[in-house]
Amino acid sequence: MTQEELTKKITENLSSSDQFDKWDALDVTDPDYMTYSPIPVGYNTTSEQRYLMQNLLIGFYNDSILDIGCGRADLYGFLENFYPDISVAYHAIDHNPVMTGLAKQKYNINCLTGAFESAELPKSEWVVANGVFTQRRCETEDEDLSKLFEDVDILYQTATNTVAFNLLNPINNTHHEGFFYVHPGLVLDMLIEKYQNVVLRNNYSKDVYTVQIYKF
Repeated sequence: MTQEELTKKITENLSSSDQFDKWDALDVTDPDYMTYSPIPVGYNTTSEQRYLMQNLLIGFYNDSILDIGCGRADLYGFLENFYPDISVAYHAIDHNPVMTGLAKQKYNINCLTGAFESAELPKSEWVVANGVFTQRRCETEDEDLSKLFEDVDILYQTATNTVAFNLLNPINNTHHEGFFYVHPGLVLDMLIEKYQNVVLRNNYSKDVYTVQIYKF
């Protein structure tokens, strides 16, 4: 894919469409709500969801990917649409059987159901955790931070090429109870010290930033 083709593809992907608008307008009484609305998988709009997926895949052109906390596996649909010229081996896991059931229903793929921390994960070139680390999971901030870096190391050991995930930014942002905010400077310093090849992108909004760790 040339740079011109890639730029066109990115622009098309970020543009709102009648289909996106239809999905965004679904409410809980609609039979398609759980399958197509962005809200059950943690997004305000479908365009926002697609942008974050795209942000996590900057530089991706590989054969295999592992989707941690896959939800209903919308990343699989994104890959099929955005990278039609390559065959991607897609692996995924989510702790919620409702979501993995929706993935089977929507895309006819089988996702693992369970906790990624204790599951036997398949080695993959690109490991993605989209929205996995936005909720508080421990009693204190120090415990949450330790848990984050323990989990990132699990992802790093599973990846053969790249790890990508996003976090909530505490800077100039409204903090909500139950959500985990961690300073990007702290994250960058600690990850560079351990893994060296790290990129942080604060290029979407004041709320979310993306981290990529490269294994080369």
